[in-house]
Amino acid sequence: MSLKFTPHVVVAGLALGFAGCQEATTRSDVAEAREDLREEQQDVAEAQRDGAEEVADAKHDADQARHEAMKPVLEGDAAEEVADANQNVAEAQADANADVRDEQKDVDAAAADLKKTEIEHQATLARDGFAKQADQQIALADERIAQLEERHDNAEGADAEVLQKQIDALKSQRDRVKDAIDDLKGEELMKWQEHQRTVQQEVSTLQQLLQTNQ
Repeated sequence: MSLKFTPHVVVAGLALGFAGCQEATTRSDVAEAREDLREEQQDVAEAQRDGAEEVADAKHDADQARHEAMKPVLEGDAAEEVADANQNVAEAQADANADVRDEQKDVDAAAADLKKTEIEHQATLARDGFAKQADQQIALADERIAQLEERHDNAEGADAEVLQKQIDALKSQRDRVKDAIDDLKGEELMKWQEHQRTVQQEVSTLQQLLQTNQ
C-alpha cells in the first residue's frame, strides 16, 4: 500500500530569504516573537503612565497659575501666565499622545511579526513531517537493497544478473527520491509545497519497485 503524504497544515503566502541551508522556524522563535510583543506592550503602558504624569504636572502648574492670577497683581501678567500654563497642558497632552502612538506602532509591528513567525513555524512542522515520511521510504529501500546485495553475493549466472538489475533500479530510484527531498528542503520555507508533488511521485515509484522486487 502506498503512503499518502498529508501535511499537518496548509500554508501559503509569506516568502523568506534563502541563505543556502534548510530554513526552519522553531518554537523558540515563536516564543521570542511573543516575548517581543509583550515587551512592546509594556512600553505602551509605560508611555501612557509617563504621559499621564507629565499632563498631571502641567495641569498642576496651570492650577497654580490660575490661583496666582486671583491675587492682586497686574492683570496682563497674570493672564499671560495662565495662558502659558494652559498651553503647556495642551503640549504635554499632545506629546503624551504622540509617544503612545509611536509605541503602539511598535506593538503592531511586533504582533505582525509574531503572526508571521507562527505561520512559518507551522510550515516548518508540515514540511519536516512530510520529509520524514519520505525519508522512511528511503530507509526501507536501503534495507531492501542490502537484502538483495546479500542474495546477489550468493547467486550466479542469470540469477545474479537479475538481482543486480533490481539493485541498480532501486538505488537509482532511491537517489531520485533523495534528490527530490533535498530540493524540497532547500527551497524557501514558504515555497516547500511546490516540490511536494514531485516527492510524492518519486516515492510512489520507489514503493512500486519495493513491492516488485521482493
